[in-house]
Amino acid sequence: MHNNKTIDFDKLFPDQREKGETQIKQCHKVMLRMFEIFHFLCAKHNIKYFLCSGTLKAAIRYNGFKPWDDDLDVGMTRENYERFVKYAVPELPHEIFFQTPETDKYFPVCHRVEAKLRDKYSSYIPKSDQKDEKYHMGIMLDVLVFDRAFLPNNFFIFLENRALKFFFGHKRNGNSARAKMLKFIAKYSLFPLVYSNSYIDSRDMIKKGANYFTEKEISSLIKIKFEDTEAYIPKGWHNYLTRKYGNYRALPPMEKQKGHHSEDVPNPFMPCDHTEILYWNNKQEESFAM
Repeated sequence: MHNNKTIDFDKLFPDQREKGETQIKQCHKVMLRMFEIFHFLCAKHNIKYFLCSGTLKAAIRYNGFKPWDDDLDVGMTRENYERFVKYAVPELPHEIFFQTPETDKYFPVCHRVEAKLRDKYSSYIPKSDQKDEKYHMGIMLDVLVFDRAFLPNNFFIFLENRALKFFFGHKRNGNSARAKMLKFIAKYSLFPLVYSNSYIDSRDMIKKGANYFTEKEISSLIKIKFEDTEAYIPKGWHNYLTRKYGNYRALPPMEKQKGHHSEDVPNPFMPCDHTEILYWNNKQEESFAM
C-alpha cells in the first residue's frame, strides 16, 4: 500500500513524542503528528476535511486537545473520503497504519468509524470489554465519513444506521455495500436530508443531541489554530456543537475528565499485539546509526 518515495515525513514532521512532559502529552504529540501528515496529504490532493465531535469541541475551547484527550476526530464527506483512500492513503508513511475491515481482518465491519489512522509504535490499554479483541490498537486518528442520507433527527438516524448494519454489518464488503446504499438514498430521497455518520448506533446516543450537519453548515470550511498548527472546521460549527452537546463550553465533572478509549493513559512507546507494528527502540537505534 505504501508507495511514497519522495516525501520525507521525518524531516517535514519530526516525531517528538519523547519531548512530552507527561505521558498524555506524549500521546498528544503522536496524534498531532499523524494529524499534520493527514492535513498535508489532504492539501496536496485537494481533499476537504474538518474537525468534528470531541476534537471540534476541544478546538473551540482549547485551540487544541482537551488535557485528557486520547484520540482525534476528523470528518469528511463520502466523495472526499474516496479521494483520500485513492490518493492519500498510498502516500502515508510506513509508521502509520490505515485501518479498515479491508486492511485489518479483525476490525469490525460497519464500525462506528469508517477508518482510522493508527500509530504503529503505540497502544491503548485494553478495557475489560476489549481484552479479547485482536484488531490494531495503536494511538489513533478517527476518520468519520458523513453521508447526506439521513433525516435530521437522532431517532431516525439511529434507526437507519441500525437497519444498514443489519443488512451489511456481517459481510466483508459491508462498508462498500453500505456506501452504495447511502449514495442511492442521497440521490433519490424525496425528503430534505442532512450529513451524518454511524456514530449513533446505540439507544443511549439518541438522547445526546443531534449528531449531524446541514448542507449549509458543512458547505464551507474555515481555518483555525490547533495546538501549534492549523486545522479546518465547518463554518456551521456552533450549531452542530450546540445540537450535539448543548453548552459545549462547559467542563464535564472531574470524574469524566479522562480519555474513553483506554483503561489508562495510552502507551506511546509500546506497540499493540498485531502484525502491523514497529518498535520505538529500533527507530531510535536507526536514527543514531545515521
